[in-house]
Amino acid sequence: MSSRSVFAKGSPIRRWGPWIAVAVVAFSALSVAAFGTRSAPTAQDRVSSLSRTVKCPVCSGESVAESNAPASQEIRRQIAEQVQQGQSDDEIRSFYAAKYGQAVLLTPSASGVNVLVWILPVVALAMGIAALAIVFRRWSSMPQERATDEDRELVASALHPEEVADRNDPHGEGASR
Repeated sequence: MSSRSVFAKGSPIRRWGPWIAVAVVAFSALSVAAFGTRSAPTAQDRVSSLSRTVKCPVCSGESVAESNAPASQEIRRQIAEQVQQGQSDDEIRSFYAAKYGQAVLLTPSASGVNVLVWILPVVALAMGIAALAIVFRRWSSMPQERATDEDRELVASALHPEEVADRNDPHGEGASR
């Protein structure tokens, strides 16, 4: 065994260990969120999910799932029929977008300019993490400033002026010289 510890100041494990731990935790959390065990959604789950992504055509700011307007009730019934017919979620959403316009969809599609809505938050997060990493690295590489002998004498003279005067006057002549 070497006399230098693996965790000594300046060792690679001490510098990179916390970053590796954060990366492992983040990767694990994202993996569980993305690939976690989920059962297949039931027809009612799909109807409920789709109803939350379509805006009520007569209400202001409410989804079809939240609204009790007759138009929303009719859309929920139509969504249930379309699910029973075996249509995909994208097909159902496209049907309502074609009927009422893209504004009826509460979640933007991931195509064209709308892809920015999905990408920009991820890019901003990555840039923020990179900026923090750069700042932390600069802070850790800044030289440690140490007090010099002159600094210590200056502090000592401010705290105890009589001792410093005695040290600077080895013959005991005082300030009368």
